[in-house]
Amino acid sequence: MTGAELPGFVAELVARLRRRGLPLGVDDCRTLRSAVAAGFGVGSAADFEQLCISLWAKSLSEQETVRAVLAGVELPRWDATGTPAEPGSVPSVETPHRVPSPREDPAPDSPAPPAPQPPEVPRVQPLTGMALLPPSTGQTDASLAVAAQFPLTAREIAQTWRRLRRPVRYGTPSEVDLDATLDRHARTGVFEGPVLVPPRRNTARLLLLVDRHGSMTPYEPYVEHLVREIRNAGRLESIDLWYFHNLPSNRVDTTVLGGLTDPFDPRLDPVLDLIAPMGTGRLYADPDLTQPRPFPAVLAGITPGATAAVISDAGAARGTLQTGRLVGTVAMLKALRAVPCPVAWINPVPAARWGSTTAEQVARHVPMSPLTAEGLHRAVDALRGRPHPTERPL
Repeated sequence: MTGAELPGFVAELVARLRRRGLPLGVDDCRTLRSAVAAGFGVGSAADFEQLCISLWAKSLSEQETVRAVLAGVELPRWDATGTPAEPGSVPSVETPHRVPSPREDPAPDSPAPPAPQPPEVPRVQPLTGMALLPPSTGQTDASLAVAAQFPLTAREIAQTWRRLRRPVRYGTPSEVDLDATLDRHARTGVFEGPVLVPPRRNTARLLLLVDRHGSMTPYEPYVEHLVREIRNAGRLESIDLWYFHNLPSNRVDTTVLGGLTDPFDPRLDPVLDLIAPMGTGRLYADPDLTQPRPFPAVLAGITPGATAAVISDAGAARGTLQTGRLVGTVAMLKALRAVPCPVAWINPVPAARWGSTTAEQVARHVPMSPLTAEGLHRAVDALRGRPHPTERPL
C-alpha cells in the first residue's frame, strides 16, 4: 500500500459506511490517504482497521459499525514487508532441483509399503438426548458479521440532544472577559491583567421516564440505543433514568368519567380540570423493574429548571383506546407539570398509527413526537421552551 493512491476496496468501504449512516466525504478520504502516506495502518489489516476507527468513528457504536463493515469487505493480505497482496494471488514457490552426484551410490531398494488397511465401518451410536453440533468446516464467512442498525445513528442523536442547553457561568474563573478587560484599561489607563470569569457550563437536567415491557417490547432495543446515546454524548449536567410499565400507578380515579356528556367521545375536556395529579405509584431504577422507588419521591428530587421526557407508545402499538389509561396519563403529566417541569413525549410508534388510540388523545395535551430525527428535534425544542401546538394543553 502506498500513499499516492488508496486501494480499490476503500471506495467500497466508504460506500458501505455511508449507507450505515456515517457522513464520510472527500475530506475523510484525503485524511485517510495522508495517514497511509505517513506510514500509518500499512503494517497489517488490524492496523488499517484501527486507523479507520481512529479517523472516522466518534462513538462506541460507530466503532462497532466500522469493524462490522470492514469484516464484510474483502481486504488484501499483508505480507511481511507491510505491502498488501491482492486477494486470490498466491506467490509461487520454486522447488530446487537436486542433481545427484556421480560419486554417490544408488540408494538401496526401500521396503515395500504395507498393504492399506480396509476402511473402518462407521457404527451408529445411540443418542444421549444432547443436541449434536454440526461438523466445523474451519472456515468463516466475514460477510456474516453484523452490527445493530437503527433508524437514528449515534451521531444524529448526540447532535440533537446537545441543543438542550442552559449555559450558566460558575466555578473557578478561567476565561478572559475581553470586554471587561478593555473597559477597565480604558477607565484606569493601566493594564492590571485580564479580567477572568467562570466558564459557561451546561446546567440542563433531564428526567427520562421509559415505558417497558408489554407493547413496548419490540421497541426496547431502539429505545435502549436512544437512551444510551443521550447519556453518553448528550453533554447534560445530569440525567435521571427511571422505568415504568404503562403507568407509574394502577390506581386511577375513573369516577370523573361520570361527568362526560357524551360517553362515545374519547376527549376528556369536560372533566380535565377534575383529574388530580398522580400522588401514588412507583418507578423503577432498572429496566427489569425490580428496584422500585415511590413516584412522589422521584418528583421531590427534581430540581428547578429540569425537564422531563416520556418515552412510551401510549397504547398506539396495540391500536387501542383505553379511557382509564388516558385518565392515568393525564394525572401523571399533571404531577410533572406541578413540579414545575416541561414535558415532551417521544413515541416510538409512527405517527400514522396514532389515530383512534390513547396516543392521539394524549397528543392533545402534551407535545408528542415520533422517534425520528425530525421528531427528536421537535421534542428538544419543546423542552427548550419553544411553543409547540397542542389542542388542549394542561
